[in-house]
Amino acid sequence: MEKEFDGDCRCYYGVHCVLKTSWTDENPGRRFLGCPNYRDGGGCNYFDWIDPPISNRKKSTFFSLLRRNESSEVRQHRIENKLEFVEGEMHMLRADVDRLEVERQSLEENLRTL
Repeated sequence: MEKEFDGDCRCYYGVHCVLKTSWTDENPGRRFLGCPNYRDGGGCNYFDWIDPPISNRKKSTFFSLLRRNESSEVRQHRIENKLEFVEGEMHMLRADVDRLEVERQSLEENLRTL
């Protein structure tokens, strides 16, 4: 069961706690309250979980979705690179078409002259 957080938590030093999210392998996405100076080494190490423990099945699902998302981002990046390449090719082909059109008009004028 999730704990209620009313926003009035204080650490052992009496400082307002901050709401953080764990991204460790053991507790991915699990929220907790902690001393705002916890990571700076000057904190009092106050720590209290807001969310309940995560089951192994949920952890597995979380990491599976994370990997799927990362692979989707890689595919998207690859597609964006291909699109840039194709757009560059189209630009060069348009330039070729324009050049050939000028050459065609010149040849038609030469043909009329003859």
